[in-house]
Amino acid sequence: MASVEPGTYRIVNLARNKALRVPNEYPDTISSWSTQDEPNQKWFIQRVSGGYRFKNWADRVLDLHDRGEVYIWPANDVELQKVWKFEQLGLETGEELKEEGENPAPGRIGNTPPSDRSSVQTDEGVAKDPTSPSPVSEVHITQQTREIQALQRQLSEKDQEIERLREGLALLRSQEPSQIAALLERTTQLEELVETLFAQESRRPNNAA
Repeated sequence: MASVEPGTYRIVNLARNKALRVPNEYPDTISSWSTQDEPNQKWFIQRVSGGYRFKNWADRVLDLHDRGEVYIWPANDVELQKVWKFEQLGLETGEELKEEGENPAPGRIGNTPPSDRSSVQTDEGVAKDPTSPSPVSEVHITQQTREIQALQRQLSEKDQEIERLREGLALLRSQEPSQIAALLERTTQLEELVETLFAQESRRPNNAA
């Protein structure tokens, strides 16, 4: 693995002279912008076990998600998806030698000549033009999907509760005839008992004489 000295860097694309930055309005995403002396374009390259970590001024690091997209994520621990390495494939730069005395292109890492410098390759998914769709939209879609799923679960629970209430009401209604019949039978028995008592009372001799 090629070695790069830890320090503070601006990561600049040589073709368009645009730097990777973390937009202030979308702090969880990465975009490219014209090189400026702004904190959101400065990166701290830190050497960690097995490679390097790119951390910005807000204590967030480059993180490769499962779907192959690169996000800016809190630097809460050192995980493999947050560790990067530089692979030197050769000494060729693929460019014609520049005239002697010409200033080096901005954004090159280190102070060594091009022939001794590591070939730093960047995934096209890291730096995106500000006009292209931002990964933050996918984050919002994911959040909305989770909210919709939560609402669907709540609706399902409500439907189940309503169904239980309906079953209970149907059970009560099915029991009504038998309960009414029992009450009628009990009422009839009471009426017969009252009539019997009246009959017995009427047959008693009158001792008032």
